[in-house]
Amino acid sequence: MKPYFFLPIFLLPLAITFSDQLSSKAIRAEAVAIDQILKDAHKQHKVKVPEKIDDALLARRLYLKIAGRIPTHEEITSYLANRSESKKDQLVNELIGSSAYKSQMFNWWADLLRLKTRMRGGNQIGAGQLYVHWVKEQIDKNVPFDQMAFELITAEGYPWENGAVGYYLRDAGMPLDNMSNTTQVFLGTQMVCAQCHNHPFDRWTQMDYYQMASYTYGINSSRGGDLQSKIKKYFEKKHQGLSYKDKKKKLQSKESAALRRSIQEMLRPLRYGATHTGRKLTLPHDYQYDDGKPKSAVTASPIFDNELKTTSGESKVHAYGKWMIDPENPRFTKVIANRMWTKVFGRGLVEPVDDWRDNTKASIPALLEHLEKLMVQVDYDLSEFQRILFQVTAFENSSPSFAPNVETPYYFEAPLLERMSAEQIWDSFVSLSIPDSDERKQHSEAINQRLDRFQEYQDTMYSLDEEKLVKLARKGSKASKEINNQMEDLQKQLREAQAADDREAISRLRRQYGQARNQQRTVFAKLVMGPDFEVRSLYGTGNSYKKNDRWKGFSSQIYRASELQTPANPGHFLQEFGQSDREVADNSNRDASVPQALTLLNGTFYGALFNKHSPLMKKLTQVKKPEAKIDVLFLSILNRKPTNEEIKACMDELSPNALLPILVAQKIPNRIPKDKRKAYQKNIEKSLANAQFNQNREYFALAWSLFNTRQFSFIQ
Repeated sequence: MKPYFFLPIFLLPLAITFSDQLSSKAIRAEAVAIDQILKDAHKQHKVKVPEKIDDALLARRLYLKIAGRIPTHEEITSYLANRSESKKDQLVNELIGSSAYKSQMFNWWADLLRLKTRMRGGNQIGAGQLYVHWVKEQIDKNVPFDQMAFELITAEGYPWENGAVGYYLRDAGMPLDNMSNTTQVFLGTQMVCAQCHNHPFDRWTQMDYYQMASYTYGINSSRGGDLQSKIKKYFEKKHQGLSYKDKKKKLQSKESAALRRSIQEMLRPLRYGATHTGRKLTLPHDYQYDDGKPKSAVTASPIFDNELKTTSGESKVHAYGKWMIDPENPRFTKVIANRMWTKVFGRGLVEPVDDWRDNTKASIPALLEHLEKLMVQVDYDLSEFQRILFQVTAFENSSPSFAPNVETPYYFEAPLLERMSAEQIWDSFVSLSIPDSDERKQHSEAINQRLDRFQEYQDTMYSLDEEKLVKLARKGSKASKEINNQMEDLQKQLREAQAADDREAISRLRRQYGQARNQQRTVFAKLVMGPDFEVRSLYGTGNSYKKNDRWKGFSSQIYRASELQTPANPGHFLQEFGQSDREVADNSNRDASVPQALTLLNGTFYGALFNKHSPLMKKLTQVKKPEAKIDVLFLSILNRKPTNEEIKACMDELSPNALLPILVAQKIPNRIPKDKRKAYQKNIEKSLANAQFNQNREYFALAWSLFNTRQFSFIQ
């Protein structure tokens, strides 16, 4: 158990220390230990170990696994030119320390936690965006996995105070479902069936499920109740002395209804967060087993035998969080070690990775036991853990030609052949289309501004007494009366359009309703905070990007996947290629489809890749001979040099125009006057650039052919 869990909560940040990076010698020793376990398994099961892959393929594999994209032309040529014996170690260390690594780790976490930029309910205050921001911060700080899990499970407060509360807002109003997701994500245990009845294929009973759920059932995903109580007491005091009939008449008046709506609108930004309450969980009304009676209170109890200890004054949620991440927990450490092994080698020692049972057996039990100890040894530092796995000898071996099914044991003579994920394909295209794409980020200052604006709003609202709150609400009610009438009319029109299935009208009316809604929000926010308050930073939910001349002229839609709305909208490139819809943990897929082929032929990247300023086109322009251009295409797209046969096949596909030499810029004739020589020079350069670009167009078809090969879309 880590020592910081025995300290008061407010001292946790001061006590946390992360494990130092292991030395190269220590990493090598750990990798050798894994090599020996694999060697013994291969010998025992008579596994034929394949040959090692070449430098080019190894570099490509490392970039896709660590950076989440293929290497650029400069990166692959630099690696191939490096003659150092430790060049692989250098590359692994460089990549794990890069922003590209953080980007692909965010994609991994987004799949695991079902991250959504726009969350149901919490979308009203951009809670999804703040949750995403929090996860990125943890990755940036390299927070250990166990600590991150603890902070998610014990999260409370508003999203701008603690972004981890997104873990509960993601399942707002569904605390039982949240428990199912928790056990699946962190314990690799699927208990969802036991929510309604005893699990038909595992030992979990419905009582087991409810006893586990009891730990976090008291976490409420709504806040602001104290302000509501404050206002309620004010009205009770104002209505003292009135008869029941007069009080009821006053409360049911149009004026009172409008005032209540006004108060709710003022409180809306403070409605969503996580509050730890003493709410008790009871068995369902139709509970039918002998170990409990319907509607009876449930006593919290963990599903495994490792003891759940509670110290004096400690909440049961914190005790539960400590129990969850304890190295003595029989599954927590094993599950994350197995997930990391899956990430690197394409398959887990235990499959499926999130459906462990009492009779579950790893394909190489000794290796799983070793990895569990190793995860504890590196203090759950996922970067360090992966750094070791990339040094395992089997990682450098050629992938087998077969794909074992779930029931067939695999003994990891090499990583499995697998298609790139949607994010890896997208990010690879981005790196070919946008220079320095790893550095092109969402505008973090906009997120920080949003955090500040929410905090200001919270502080202001809590500083007002009940009389001032009600007075502001009355002003808001009058100021928004016209907008409310407009919204009611739009809702009526919308219902009529839906009944008539008039999709054009539905779209237009929804847009108008959204505009009116924003107007209403502006009225109340400025009423509370003053006319100069920036309302958009309070309610806006879209990503914000900083304009930078460095990327002037490049598409505003093309950023790395980690910087876009998550998940992408239906029909987006990422969705077509299998990005998770974030409804279920690890819900992405790598299946091929016809829309994928059409997307490659007609989608987002055709114009971006062949923009004359894209990294791919600039590299093509730098070389003159057709053979050199073909070389650039292969190194940029497949990350290897073409064979002689491939060069010949490509040359045969080129038209005669592509084989003609480009004229070099001529000297300016002496007859051109001095005052016109500069303009003349510009025209020469422009003509030359156009000629080069037009000749490069001859190579578009070759490039697109390479993009559509299995070699491009698969991690070999």
